[in-house]
Parts: sequence; C-alpha cells; structure tokens
Amino acid sequence: MASLWLFALLGAVQTLSAQGRVVQRDPRWTAISRVFGQDGEVHDGYFRVNLPRSDLRVRIGSDVLEPPFELTSYVGFVPVGTTDVLAMGEIVLRDDEVAGVMSELRRQGVATPALHNHLIGESPRIMFIHVMARGGAQSVATKLHAAFAKSATPMRRPSELPAAADWTAVDAILGKHSEASGHTAEYEFPRRGRITVGGVGVKSSGVLETASEVVFQQFGGGRAACGGELFVSPGEVDAVARTLDEHGLHVTAIHNHMIEQTPQLYWLHWYGTGDAATLARGVAAALGTMHSARTSAHED
Repeated sequence: MASLWLFALLGAVQTLSAQGRVVQRDPRWTAISRVFGQDGEVHDGYFRVNLPRSDLRVRIGSDVLEPPFELTSYVGFVPVGTTDVLAMGEIVLRDDEVAGVMSELRRQGVATPALHNHLIGESPRIMFIHVMARGGAQSVATKLHAAFAKSATPMRRPSELPAAADWTAVDAILGKHSEASGHTAEYEFPRRGRITVGGVGVKSSGVLETASEVVFQQFGGGRAACGGELFVSPGEVDAVARTLDEHGLHVTAIHNHMIEQTPQLYWLHWYGTGDAATLARGVAAALGTMHSARTSAHED
C-alpha cells in the first residue's frame, strides 16, 4: 500500500526545468513507473527504465565486467500524441534465457527487430534482444514487463553505485562523461541530422541509444576496458571499423537495432583493454570519421 501512495505522489509532483519553469511530470511516465516498480529517469523529454543484470558475474578472461558495462537492460519511451508512447530498448540475457523471452515477446505482440551479441569471449555468453512497441503507456509497459519476467533479470529499482574511479584523463580527450557508476563511466555523442523510427521523429539521445555511446571500466594497475556502440551510416562503417582496429579496439559486432528507421544506420560494437587515455584516443579518432557531435554530456 505504501508503494502505491508513493507512485500516486510521483504523478502529482512538480519539478523545475533547467530554465527554472515549473513543469508537470508526464502522466505516461507515472503509469510506466507503476508497472516497473521504479521511477526511471527523464532526459531529452523521454523516459527510460534501467534494469542492470546485477545477478550475473560476466568475465572476459580474468576481467569481471560491472553491470553498467554493456550489461544493463533498458527501455526508452518516446511520447506520441497525448496518450501513446513508442518504446525502444534491449533486453540483456544469458543465451539460455533467449527462447523463453522471445516467445513471450511474440505472445505480447512486441516487435523484435534484432537479436545479437555485443561482446566476444565473455562468460557466460550474453545476447541482446532489441524491442519496439507502440500504444498506450501502461499497456506497452505491461507487455514488456511480462517479457522481462521470463528471465532472471532483477526487477527491483537499481541501486546507485558511487563513482569509484578518476576519469580526468579520459574527459580531457572525449569531453565530460555523461555518467559514472562504480568503476565505469559513459560518454555520449549525439548524431547530427533527423532520425525517424516507425514514422516517429526521434532525437539522437542516449535515452534511446540513438546516439553513440562509449563506456570504460577501470580494473586497477593502470588497466581499463573500453567498449560501446558507434551509431554509423553505411558509408562510415568501413572507416570507423578500420580506425578502431588501428588503435587496438577490436570490432565485435556490426548490426541494426530497429526497423522502419530513416536514414538507414548501423551500430558498431568493439572491445579493447589497456591504458584508458590511449583507448580514448582511439575512440576519438574513430569519432572523427563520423557525422556526430563532439560533445559527450547530455542535458536533462
């Protein structure tokens, strides 16, 4: 009963925008919050729910990856009209969970435009199902929640991990990180130009992962890992992949994440380890071959 009162209060709360104006919380976000049992986050006018796979201990070699390093499921919600939403996201799964979740998504009528890897050589093997759905906020959220429930994904609100690493050297190369948690930090690079998905115009935003995202994790002893996804046009794929490879960042996947998308764009994933600043210079070189903004921090 207490949690129901909490979410009722969330729907009525007024917040201040960056310009100091009083704005009402979108009731669609309150409805989604009730379904997922967490308040989520609002950026760029969109709403996002994060569900880290904190139940998993994923290794590449002897390195253990933290959940913010490519191991967090999410759904981003775009407001459509006055009551509907377009949902876009990905579900992080052990390979033995894929069949059950995929079957539930089909049963719920949720589109699954992609199923693929992001990493190579990880244990246990991790796969990513990308999802899209459109309709009333509560209905869409309920369908997605049912699919998540077919996996061992923790459905509780994720705990905030205090930043435990210094990112000054990487910030000097890539710009200020957009967020930091534990030993990880993430950098976002929006893409210039208009993007539409299913006929809906969307921003290049980390909330929807329609922006390039770069993630680092520090292991200690001067070693770090770097991975993520660069959001590229067909004409940029080869140059970006070649540049990453020249800097010791090995491409692990090239694929699409969504359907009915204009223009046609791809996501290019990579992984590498070494000195964090050296890895950052390799990423910066690859970004220099792309039509992306050279700033990482997003604004609320």
